Amino acid sequence: MEGDKKSYNWEAFRESMRAPFFLELDVDCTAIGITDVNGPTVHFKEILFLEGEIHEEPETLQSHCASLVALWTAMRTPSLVDLGQCTCIGRRLLSQEPVLGRRFAVHANQLGDNSLLFVVISSTKRWNNVETVKRIVAELVEQAREIYDVDDIPPCASSEPDDAGLDWYQFTAREVQILKLVASGISNKQIARELGSSPNTVRNQIHALFRKTEVTSRTALAMRVAAIK
Repeated sequence: MEGDKKSYNWEAFRESMRAPFFLELDVDCTAIGITDVNGPTVHFKEILFLEGEIHEEPETLQSHCASLVALWTAMRTPSLVDLGQCTCIGRRLLSQEPVLGRRFAVHANQLGDNSLLFVVISSTKRWNNVETVKRIVAELVEQAREIYDVDDIPPCASSEPDDAGLDWYQFTAREVQILKLVASGISNKQIARELGSSPNTVRNQIHALFRKTEVTSRTALAMRVAAIK
């Protein structure tokens, strides 16, 4: 059973997104998070997983996800939404967006009386097999719920992270670059300049590293990096 539990993590989830049937959807953004829903009001609580960047600001992505979750609460079933010319997406996609349009698939899982765990995927590709897309997004929700349930187990020892448990092999080459740059004390804008990326992308990547290294601040992340140098 312990071996099974260890397989439920966000890295394994990311690997599952490389399956041929998922790649065929040409998904350019996958967002997983937690919301509180009270009647027509959707309160965004946390992003658990984010792959891809299609918006200039995280708030725009949150707004889209909140709207899609609100729609889901009325349907309670995997749903597809075609937004056509979605003008809020990042500038680097604006050249193709008016021609291709943008579509989303959303599904969720009830965590409590008001809380939902949701999955949203997005693409500019025309999804012809609607039922297949609905099945895939439903499976993603099941996987995400399994990971969330395992991650949500409270630690039985100290809540402080074990520095000895962190090593470079746990990270991709890009993550190692970001970790070292964070440890150097430079800003997100400076890191983005070093990597030829955007500050928004860097912020999302650092947020993912917080979860991966079990810390909640840049200072704590830098200290963990220092411990493995």
